[in-house]
Amino acid sequence: MIRAEFQSRIRFIVLAAVMVFVWAMASQSSSSREELALWEKVRAAQLHLSDWRDARGIGAAREDDPFNCGLIGREWSVLTTTLGSLEAKRTACDPAWAVRFARWYRETGLQAGDTVAIYSSASFPALLLSSQAAAESLGLETLIIVSLGASTWGANHPDASWPVLAKELRRGGFLAKKADYYTLGGGSENGGGLASEALDLLEQGARTAGVELLRTNGLQPMIDAKSRLLLSRGAKLLVSIGGSQANLGDDPSVLELEPGMLTPGLEASAGNGVIARALDAGLPVLHLLNIRELAVREGIVLDSAPGRVAPVAVNPAAVPATQEAPPTPAATDHDLPNQPR
Repeated sequence: MIRAEFQSRIRFIVLAAVMVFVWAMASQSSSSREELALWEKVRAAQLHLSDWRDARGIGAAREDDPFNCGLIGREWSVLTTTLGSLEAKRTACDPAWAVRFARWYRETGLQAGDTVAIYSSASFPALLLSSQAAAESLGLETLIIVSLGASTWGANHPDASWPVLAKELRRGGFLAKKADYYTLGGGSENGGGLASEALDLLEQGARTAGVELLRTNGLQPMIDAKSRLLLSRGAKLLVSIGGSQANLGDDPSVLELEPGMLTPGLEASAGNGVIARALDAGLPVLHLLNIRELAVREGIVLDSAPGRVAPVAVNPAAVPATQEAPPTPAATDHDLPNQPR
């Protein structure tokens, strides 16, 4: 009798614990009305771009962009700076990233009117769209600097570079603001390694967009320029997307940083680029590199058709049972300082 009562209490306690766990996971993975609206807006932007590009004969091959993201480029073009992973580019297209960006912003304590700096490579145009759309949905001010050279499958189509895509996104009402500055990307973010034809295309793109092109006499001056802008604008968070060389610097220790949110004072070494400068100044940094690893950690399904759901795991320690963290392949868009884009 006593043993049966004890077993009954144990079952009750276990059931209660399970219910608490399920409730916690549900509260983490469910989407608010605002998040669903953000998801829908980003997905609509992708479909709009896909149709717009197809109508002009500059769309991606269907086998390369089976989900009609509209933000997949070519395997190679004159604007290509280094190798990248097609799987990573397609994974970056999931609108769930926009929801995750909005949550990152809120978790950092950002409020309407605060400034978030988005320093991105054109290698990940889908993440650039999601990060900016999320910021605008929360009423945040933005400082946006985009390096225009792109790795394979990024915004590297000569007729669909990031300035062209961004203009169409603004025309369609999906983004409100154009970038504050562009850099050429490539070596030192001054176009190193790019052919003169590519430089002409990118310079013309910046002029047509009416966006100032930052140019310096080397890597260190570019790091200085981007760092000054970051601090002078009063940014409360730096979002670094991809491997723009000034963001990373040329100290290989930056490659030891885990992707995701970096907290000032907790990183042993962050290299010598803008990321390190931001952390030294006490700013948190959202570091988006090695997208496959970060997607698994955040519960975003790898290389899959977008589903109208939020990220499942907002706890970095939680990895969905259906996704084992994959080994890093040779080309994962994990840029090296000597392979700038």
